[in-house]
This record gives sequence, structure tokens and C-alpha cells, in this order.
Amino acid sequence: MKGLIYKDILCLKKQFINFCFVLIGVVIVSIMYVLSAKYGNLARAGAQMLSETENHLTKIDVKNLGSIALALFMLLPIAVVGDITNAFIQDGTSGFHKISGMLPVSIEKRVLARFLSIYALFAMGVLVDLCLAGILSVLTDLMTFAEFFGIIISAASVMSIFSALAIFYCFLLGYGKEQYAMLLSILTMIIFFILLNFGKVKTLFRIMSGALPEPERADGSLMMWDAFDFLKEKAWILLMAAVIVSILSYGSSLVIAKRKRGMI
Repeated sequence: MKGLIYKDILCLKKQFINFCFVLIGVVIVSIMYVLSAKYGNLARAGAQMLSETENHLTKIDVKNLGSIALALFMLLPIAVVGDITNAFIQDGTSGFHKISGMLPVSIEKRVLARFLSIYALFAMGVLVDLCLAGILSVLTDLMTFAEFFGIIISAASVMSIFSALAIFYCFLLGYGKEQYAMLLSILTMIIFFILLNFGKVKTLFRIMSGALPEPERADGSLMMWDAFDFLKEKAWILLMAAVIVSILSYGSSLVIAKRKRGMI
């Protein structure tokens, strides 16, 4: 099984190259960003936004705006390594799936290896981001290390859910349909998000249409920051969801792989 994981990682070598370039860029831009937010143009821009009364922004609003931009920079390494469909594409192109059944490895382990490959890459992205978070948390007061940690785990969990669903749909649709698998994964996540948060989504659309005024929290900041606080403070919920979805996806993918021989 170790050989299969190694083979999948080799199939994703282009993503590794992109990962290295993105990592270098993220480190440089993130450090420049936090220094500018503390001493430079971004700090002055934040102060100007607070001074303009027509914006109705609080210090928390300005701080969260800066935090979101920083978080997006940091999550790029995880996003770059998150596309497992390349492994399916390479298997289909090379014809590996036609001979994989001859290997002395059970189909359960062959399917499990595909899942472990992507999670190994996510683990690498998370470790890199945590190291970067340790550096940035010393340089900036936008977020603490604990808040960085929460956002990183939340992002990795969401990407894990996406990848688990993508693997399932790749098995379901077969080789050559990897792009459709990715689209179906995104669509599935959107549908479940709407169903689980139907009331909040409905309220959001009413606010956007002007039917309701934009609500504010007790501290005067915008209600939209509740979602950002959730990512920082309740990452364990998304992590549990990722574990459950991964287990269900593995079981479903295994059933499909056993019925459709020659898939892996």
C-alpha cells in the first residue's frame, strides 16, 4: 500500500512544484502584509476607514477585514495540494487501473491508499501553515496563534470534505469524468450547506435584496463576522464533519470499486 501512496504522490508532482512556488510567495507576501498592517500603508488605510463616519465600521470590522485577507494568503498552500483528481487522470492515461488488480494488494487497501494520499498532502500543507502561523502571530496582532490554528484546521477540513466527495464521484462516474466529479463535489457541499443553514441563508438573501436592514452584533460590528468567528473558534465541528464524510466516502467508494472491476 505504501507503494500505491508513493505512486499517487508522484502523479501529483506538478502540484508539488506549484506548492513550492506558492509557499515562497505566501511567506514573502504574508510577512510584508502584516508589517504593512502594523506600520505601513494598510495601517493608515485602516485608521482612515475608522475616521470616515459614513462607513459605520468599528475597530473589530477593520481588524476582521485585515484578518480575512491574511487568512486567504495562508490557505493557498492547502488549496494547491487539494486536487486528487490528477491521480485518477494519470491512472486513466497510463492504463494503470487495468493492471492494478494483479497486484498483491486487496481492493480495500487500494482504495484506502487513494484516500491516504490526499490526506498526507493536506497534513503537509497544515504543518507548513502552522509554522507560518507561528511566525505571523509574533509579528501581528490581527490574529493570535490559536485563531490561526482554528482557521487552518477549518480550511483543511473543508478541503478534505471536498476531496473525499471528489474521490467518491470519480469512482462513481469512472475515468475521464474527473471534471464532472469536482463540479458534483462542489454542488453537493453547497446543497448541504444550504440545507443545514436554510434560515440563515434565507435571511442573508433578504438582507442583500434590501428587505431587511443589515443586522449588527452587540459590539456594533457587522453580523457577517459570525461566520469568521465560527471558523476560528469551532474548527472541531468541521473536523468532525470531515472525518464522517471521509469514512462514508471510503465505504461508498469501496462498494463501487468492488462492483466496477478495473477502477483501481
